[in-house]
Amino acid sequence: MSIEELSIMPVQSIDTVIDIKDVRRPSRTPTIHTASTTTENVPPAGTARLPTPPKQVPPILSQPSTRSSRRGSVTGTKQYSSKEFEMYGYSLGTLKGPILQQSAVMYTFFIFLLISAQFLNWAPNIRFISGVPYVMVCIVIIEVSRLCTTLDSTTIHMLFPFYMSLAPFGLLCFFSREAHIITSILFFCCSLIIYLQSGVPALQVHVMIYILLFILEYAVIIIAMMLYYVDSTQISFSAGRILSPGIRWGEEITFLISLGLIGVAFLLMEKFVKLYASTLLDHSNNIKNLEHEKEQLLRELRAFKNTEEKVDLDAPIQKVIASLQDMMNNSPDMDAATKEQMQNVINILGSNQLYSVKLDFENKPQVDSEMSSFLHTLLEVAPEERKKKMDELRIGEALQQRHVKTTRFMPSLDSALAKQVDILLEKVDDWDFDIFQVAELTNNRPLFFVAYSLFQQHDLMRAFQIDDNNMRRFLAVIEEGYEASNPYHNAVHAADVLQTLNYMIVHGGLNKYMTQLDIFASLIAAIIHDYEHPGLNNAYQINTSSELAVRYNDRSVLENYHTASAFSIMYDEANNIMGGLSEGQRREFRETVVTMVLATDMAQHFELLSKFKSKLSGNEGFDPKDRKDRLMVLQIAIKCSDISNPSKNTYLCCQWAKHVMEEFYRQGDEETRKGLPVSAFMDRSKPSEPKCQIGFIDFIVAPIYETWAQFLPQMEIASKNLELNKQYWKKQLLMEENKQRNPSLETFVLDAKDDKK
Repeated sequence: MSIEELSIMPVQSIDTVIDIKDVRRPSRTPTIHTASTTTENVPPAGTARLPTPPKQVPPILSQPSTRSSRRGSVTGTKQYSSKEFEMYGYSLGTLKGPILQQSAVMYTFFIFLLISAQFLNWAPNIRFISGVPYVMVCIVIIEVSRLCTTLDSTTIHMLFPFYMSLAPFGLLCFFSREAHIITSILFFCCSLIIYLQSGVPALQVHVMIYILLFILEYAVIIIAMMLYYVDSTQISFSAGRILSPGIRWGEEITFLISLGLIGVAFLLMEKFVKLYASTLLDHSNNIKNLEHEKEQLLRELRAFKNTEEKVDLDAPIQKVIASLQDMMNNSPDMDAATKEQMQNVINILGSNQLYSVKLDFENKPQVDSEMSSFLHTLLEVAPEERKKKMDELRIGEALQQRHVKTTRFMPSLDSALAKQVDILLEKVDDWDFDIFQVAELTNNRPLFFVAYSLFQQHDLMRAFQIDDNNMRRFLAVIEEGYEASNPYHNAVHAADVLQTLNYMIVHGGLNKYMTQLDIFASLIAAIIHDYEHPGLNNAYQINTSSELAVRYNDRSVLENYHTASAFSIMYDEANNIMGGLSEGQRREFRETVVTMVLATDMAQHFELLSKFKSKLSGNEGFDPKDRKDRLMVLQIAIKCSDISNPSKNTYLCCQWAKHVMEEFYRQGDEETRKGLPVSAFMDRSKPSEPKCQIGFIDFIVAPIYETWAQFLPQMEIASKNLELNKQYWKKQLLMEENKQRNPSLETFVLDAKDDKK
């Protein structure tokens, strides 16, 4: 159940940590961090990706910054330079050109150069057919380079085409004959211009190596040309036609020196290109920061405009039902048969038996009694014949071996106090009944007196043949099991939940959906729903791997413990309040109690609410004769009772808020002592009672009470109190914020007694 299990979040902050999907490290996927969600953003192939952050996390990954403007303080995103990123092990990356595409264009250009040399007659001895090997080599290099792009290593798939371009150059230079100098200088410059865009780390070293290899290859090609182009007869098959003019080494050496000087110029240009790229990246990063800041401001503006709008907490199934109803109501051309089918769909979706199987084997000769019994047992559905036999059974001797607890003393009051308590209990059916006053008058034993009074009021002891002494002992033992030192989860809270549930039965209209056995079971569920609560919520039990969490497999840990412990008390003969029940009644009683107590687990809050709203949206509504419908109603009833504190008058609301926050802080102290992260709103050094209460009302209490009032219109009083208390806490929050801005101001706090009604 525990109210603190909500770990109430305040109205969601819209601050968004900077999007860093363009911040690049070698591998993995970036995570976009927001104040409310964390989503995986998988970038397309070839874009930058980010791994898990290093131990030293840069500020850009962990916290937003705040800037001031003329319009006030706006939470935005700080701008970071590339140097600041590199301080934390990140790189902004580099600008890269389309290397493969440019290489393909360059190779194609030289093919046309060879063609023009032959057909335009500026180098008439060149034959285009000689360039076929050059074309084949270029195609192979381009294709292999494309395959290299699939590798994770950026260096490999960028440097492979860079160095392999020397192969087509050698063929091109050799077949260029007398035009080898002009083709070589063009190829040299084009290659360096293209590969300066590769963005490879330590590119300067690779450029130096490339220049040396190019010069060396050129010299080797010149020697090969001198040896091959020697045929002056033009009929030799083993040699090429002699060059005209021939190779002149003075000219070639001068050209080689020129290539070296051009290479040096490119080395200097490489440093300038890298600096220019870094500047562009910084500017790009600044632009992205500004875009994020713009989006941030727009979100804040939209949030400001929609401050009072309700959060959409409707489940998808309810939206489907609403859409179908709108379609049916707003389609005049729809024929009667279609409307009937659509209405059947709505009824099925709104049914609480959507996933249930109805095992009706009557008049089914293909299913004999043995198979029917097997299926009923397998699906844990007892047929009517079996129920009748169950009614004849009683608890066996095994239950007598259970651990027995007895009370140290029976609560008693002197005549004067007893009279005051009786007068006070005459108002036990009021919504704003003051349970704290009962606790004060009864020496902190409110549960015993309120419970005993309600059992008499509903005549349950006579109806179910409950022994008076057993009833008193049971109530006394249960009340002693509530830890009085707990600020919130104590007997006063249990008595308050019991009294609230009773109001719903007596004045809220809940009794229309209850049998007398349901009333008995629901009052017992309210009495025991937090029995032996340790004051530390389910999250704490699970996070610390407590004995209870291990025992109940992290599923509704405390709720299972409350129920099991309380039933062990009930099964003791001295405390047995079920002695007058038949076995069938006993099973139904236990099922109701267990179902209701487990429903107080806040982990099930929205699931139960969604199912209830879906059922309420259906045209059939809730059938008081349907056991499942009644159980669903009782689950919501005890949930509303359990979190009813903000729906009482402001005096009671403030009293409960004080007790809740103190228990929160005690858990926070324990979490700090154990080295655990302190749960939301549980840090004593950062009190925020108004914000906690506003979030609790907005996201938890108001939505369920709004639906509850639709089902039981008599519960409208709760919704009115919720709105009044929300306004009260908003005023307190505003005063608290003013106090923080100006510590010299005295923070006004409403004297809750003035609002006591």
